[in-house]
Amino acid sequence: MDTLKLHSITYSDNGRKINYEYSVDANIQKLFEENESFYSKYQIDVSTTPESISVIPFLSNILPMAWFAGFTIEVDEVDEDFYQAQEKIKQEFAKRDTANSFEGTLVAKKLIKNSIEKSKSAMLFSGGVDAFATYIRIYDKTPDLITLHGADITIKDKEQWTDFTDFIENEELLNENSKEFIETNLRDFYTYQVELLLKDIGWWGKVQHGLALVGSIAPLSFVNQYSSVHIASSYTDHIDIDWGSTPEIDEKITWGSGFQVFHDGYELKRQDKVDLIAKFASEKDKRFRLRVCYSEKRTEFNCSYCEKCFRTILGLILNNQNPNEYGFKVDGSVYDKIYQILHIGSGSKGVKYFWWELMEKAKNVDTFFVFDDIETETRHMDEFRGGKVDRLLEEKINNANKGTNRIKFIIRNKFPWMQKIYRKLK
Repeated sequence: MDTLKLHSITYSDNGRKINYEYSVDANIQKLFEENESFYSKYQIDVSTTPESISVIPFLSNILPMAWFAGFTIEVDEVDEDFYQAQEKIKQEFAKRDTANSFEGTLVAKKLIKNSIEKSKSAMLFSGGVDAFATYIRIYDKTPDLITLHGADITIKDKEQWTDFTDFIENEELLNENSKEFIETNLRDFYTYQVELLLKDIGWWGKVQHGLALVGSIAPLSFVNQYSSVHIASSYTDHIDIDWGSTPEIDEKITWGSGFQVFHDGYELKRQDKVDLIAKFASEKDKRFRLRVCYSEKRTEFNCSYCEKCFRTILGLILNNQNPNEYGFKVDGSVYDKIYQILHIGSGSKGVKYFWWELMEKAKNVDTFFVFDDIETETRHMDEFRGGKVDRLLEEKINNANKGTNRIKFIIRNKFPWMQKIYRKLK
């Protein structure tokens, strides 16, 4: 079986950056960027972390690749609890992807039983609807808030990252929470060939992100003495969808004799979360911005003109809340713009479900926020209640050509120069 061997773990930048030196056999070299080794960088010195813990961020990203591609990972040592956990997580993916043999495995020379002192809780925080809903649910615990640079915002995008950290640091609601930021190239160290390990592309969302995000905080958990971390759910138990972050996956992750992961809000639909946010804001008489958009075309806090923005905006409208008080910039023309964007975009089972939730919410509310023209906006709302968006997305899903999308993806990544020429000609 082909092998990836981890040779060493070193620290730089005054102990803040963990560097991983590894080699891979020729047959699997195509999965890895030749000149970009995986790293994880923190704001504090993490060099006192035992090697069996500091290896976890690396393994949390490499292990799924090994399982799906069928290669062996060799390391000197790893935390014993994490080793047992990754075997259980592997079985969760095997249940879902029955066509895959999942022969890839982890081989460690030593399994180390660590014991981390535990005194604080943490939360992975992105600033969006899911994150704020979980934050509200554990508000009294005052968790440390941890955000990764390299997950939703690319490492090269310094401007958007600065905007985001300014938002986190200056949001009044979050004043009592300590903040930790991690920079990691977890989406850049592998090539597009990893996407092709799946029948349908979508490696980050469908496989990687749950284990990768949680695993990244292992060194911090040792230094900051975290007992647990909360990660907000993206989806709900009401929908069956392939996703890389679920209670079955996330809550099996552990290390250091008892570190716990809580996958929060899985019983809540997305609209339930928006309802929770609106209720909390009203009760506390506080308004706070929701960061739901990472569009490159964004010139404001959110672009207020993408599918994700629109579903959040409409969710707030249905709670009789003004979206402009939550980081958006819209008016009564928002309804026409929603249809414009949904016509242009592609459909998916997950997106259709989110808009179905909104339709059901709309059917059950008598009042909603009106910008200026109650008659026109009521007519738009009635059309939405009647299933106009639901039918549009159903049609897009039925007409989707996944084979063509896969071919387009390969061409874009194998011949990026063609994409640049195409953009110039448009």
